[in-house]
Amino acid sequence: MGNPGDKDVEKDAPKNHDIPTASAPLYTEEATAAAAPGPNSSQPSEPPPDYEAATATTSAATGGPGGSSSSRRRILHRPFPAALHARYQWKLTGTFHLCGGAGSESERLFAAVVHRGLVNDCPRVTLHNGPTERHPFLADACEDPGAGMLERYYSLDNVIRLLPLPGAGTGDARERVREVMRARTVGDSGLGYRFAVEVEHGEKLVREEFEWRKSKKGDDEEVKDGGFKLLRLSSQQPQAASSSSSSSTAASEDGYEVVALFKWNKTLTNMMQPFELRFVGAGLSGSLGERWAVMAVITGLRLWWLHAGGRANRKTAAIGEGGMAGVYMYG
Repeated sequence: MGNPGDKDVEKDAPKNHDIPTASAPLYTEEATAAAAPGPNSSQPSEPPPDYEAATATTSAATGGPGGSSSSRRRILHRPFPAALHARYQWKLTGTFHLCGGAGSESERLFAAVVHRGLVNDCPRVTLHNGPTERHPFLADACEDPGAGMLERYYSLDNVIRLLPLPGAGTGDARERVREVMRARTVGDSGLGYRFAVEVEHGEKLVREEFEWRKSKKGDDEEVKDGGFKLLRLSSQQPQAASSSSSSSTAASEDGYEVVALFKWNKTLTNMMQPFELRFVGAGLSGSLGERWAVMAVITGLRLWWLHAGGRANRKTAAIGEGGMAGVYMYG
């Protein structure tokens, strides 16, 4: 997002569900070079690796979700691996990293920067297209900027901002597309966070709905310490026995395809590595595209933010569903 004084140009996501592919790239070489660290910076100044080489290497090693996207839609400096592991830094900083492995020596692939917010600036977390905050903006997630402090705490709406679709923007580097991930109670005891995003359907991009569905610790073998499963809501199918393989297409209790897992690491040995985001099913195959993958990661970072603030729970969502009366009654 740049400095707090910089104003981004924001617009709502398109409402049409059938979006033709455009050939214009999201990043030009000039824009990427301008946003990358300079020679006098203390940050690494190496340019991002060639995408084709990175795709071949990462896909072969991890089977990650980025390798199948059309070249006209590629935005990542390298594709996401099959699993991203969050790793904090020992020094006091608002930056942590999404890494390609769980070990302390695993490569730092993407930077996530926490902004606590100034008087007129919402607290947010920003995902960068590289391992430092000097690398280009990919997406961010924040509170509802139109709500007051108390309303914001219980707001069901989580604002997600992405780069414009290829060919759809004005060319302004500050332009952002506003999406919303909305919390809701599910059934008698469940919790979900629903959003829509463009996914690849051949040569077209089509908006589909997805939902992060909460799993409690001990309820599910795939997320032993608790977390969330990302459901593809257009994929409801008859309940089938799911494979134990993480690369298989799993089904939730409601028969939806699971395309990603967000898992907490709640052990003393994992204090510096708080969570893991793993792609599965169609999310792992790359068939949903990079825009979907970026949305999955930034909404996962939003879940981490809500969890850290004690807000990723059914009670908070239920109070928000009650409207302002519920907020002032329980707040």
